[in-house]
This record gives sequence, C-alpha cells and structure tokens, in this order.
Amino acid sequence: MQTLDEIWQQPEKHQTLSEKYPEVVKGLKQFILNKKPEEINFVGCGSSYYLAMGLSKHFNRLSGGEISSNYYSGSEIMFGLSRLPAGSLLVGLSRSGESSETVEALKKAKDYGAYTAAVTCEPGSAMTRVADVTSEMDFIEEKSIVMTKSFTSMAFLISALARDIFSNESLKSYLKKIPELSKKVLNDAESLFDEINPGKFEHFAFLGYDEYFSAAMEGVIKVTETSLSDVDCYQTLEYRHGPKSKIKTNSLVAILANSRLYKEEEKMAREIIELGGTVISVASMKFQGIKGIELSYEEDDFGDWFLRVIPLQLIGIKRAIAKGLDPDKPTHLSKVVKF
Repeated sequence: MQTLDEIWQQPEKHQTLSEKYPEVVKGLKQFILNKKPEEINFVGCGSSYYLAMGLSKHFNRLSGGEISSNYYSGSEIMFGLSRLPAGSLLVGLSRSGESSETVEALKKAKDYGAYTAAVTCEPGSAMTRVADVTSEMDFIEEKSIVMTKSFTSMAFLISALARDIFSNESLKSYLKKIPELSKKVLNDAESLFDEINPGKFEHFAFLGYDEYFSAAMEGVIKVTETSLSDVDCYQTLEYRHGPKSKIKTNSLVAILANSRLYKEEEKMAREIIELGGTVISVASMKFQGIKGIELSYEEDDFGDWFLRVIPLQLIGIKRAIAKGLDPDKPTHLSKVVKF
C-alpha cells in the first residue's frame, strides 16, 4: 500500500532533510535576510492550506513580534479577496508546484508589489518559474494522491527556518530531534492502535489550539480523503459548546494537547469519556489514566506541531481498511488540482 509506505518513510525523509537543510534553505533564508520583509505570509490549497496555517502561527510565535504572518488559500489571493502589502513576502506551498490557484496567487502577489517564494518537492515546476526564490526538496518524492510525508517535510523545513532566522541557538538541536521524534511517534502510534483499533470507530474528532489546531485540521483532511468518515475539528474547549452533542460510543477523539492548557484539556477528555466516547492524547505528556502518544518534545514552543499529524494519518488508513476502501485510490481525487 503506497500511502501507508510513505507514512512510514517519514523518519527517514526527516533525517535526510535534517542533513540537507543548509543547502535546501540557503536561497530562501538569504532572500529573507536581504529583503527584510515586515510580513512573511503563506499560501496553499488543500493540505497545503493547513500547512500554511501552521507555519504562519509558528512564525508569529517564534518571531516575537519582529514580523507578522498571515495564511491564505490560493483562491483568496487569486480572486482579490485578500490584498498583500508591497514589500511583504508570500511563500507558496505545493507538493507538486503545479496547483493552479497557488501559482496564480503568486502572480497576483507580484502585481501588488510583494516578493514571492516557492516551497515544493518538484524542481522546475510552474510555481518555481513564477517565484523570486525557491526551496526544492526533490528527495521527498511522493507517488500517492494523499499528501503525507511531503506535508510533514515541508512543515519541518520551514519550522526549522523560523528557528534559523529568529532563534538560531535552537536550530541544531531541533534538526537532530525531529527525525528521532517522528520515528518514536510512528512506533508509539502503531502500538497504541493495536490496543485501540481506529478501524472500529465511525465518528472522529480532533482537538487542539494554534499550531496543533492546524495539525488537527490536516488530520480531518487525511481521514476524510482515505476513509470517507465523519470527522470534526475544533479548539479543544470549544468542543463542549455544542459539538459534543455528536459524541457516541463509536466516537474516537484525539486531543493534541499543549502544556499551557493541559489541565483544562484533560478535563475536556474526561467529559468526553463520561459521554461515552473514547479519547486518546497526542502530547508531550499523557493525561492520567487515558491512553495516548507521548512526543517527548521538551520545548514549550509548539515546534512538534506537524508530527502530531502522523497518528491521524494512520487513523485514516486503518479506518479505510476496515471499510474495505483503498487509500491509494481516494474517491473523486487526483494528485494535482489544475484548471
């Protein structure tokens, strides 16, 4: 199964990226340092939209107010719903580099006087021909229609770049830690799912805040694409304001908890269990008495945000298999959306 194989390739690809990071990011990093944009914004479609969301939140967090960052879907900029200030930088995100709306968004950004960059896994693609500067990862070759290792690899690259620009002292340890953690997350998720089989559930909800909310939204796309399931996503404590009404005995809720709201998110977990649902945590520390996946990420900077997508990728695969669906052939989808 190609999609499952590519999920399991992530630690290896993250290690390769860690080693190749300086050469892959060199042009983009220097461009940012030279141009000194006051805004670094991100644009993408589909999974890359939630990639843009997570990276924008992460840049805002790590810059400490030095720059501001926003995220957009390609169509927002393409059709003029959002206007970019002159001198800002718009970073286009696309696995294939061929997503029509993202390519057109970069062209529109240039009309506004903004700088443009492309981050992709396909050298020489349409997006790279439009952008002022590119970062290309040709070693992240992804054959599947469903986006998995390319999402986490592009997220790793630009999350590392944020450290490189704003807090260089943490970059070396970050590049070393992420490949180790991605391997641990995969192994721990597989062990957990031997105990709690995601394939038996019919309703899923993924909860979290900030970058972890972005990861949860990407999880919604993954489980929807692969298994055609009923999947929700909310900020954790917002779940009690109405959405919890959907909880039933065949509901599996994953809480992507953060250390700042840990106690409150743990209370939400227990409330869901009282309603009959099953809860797992994906966090630096498990909730007491509740099964989960520990990431062992010591920093309180949300830098592990994209790794929390990995267990959700596996949930989608396991539910698809249980329903007799082929994750390599998702319904109505193609690898690249062009018009």
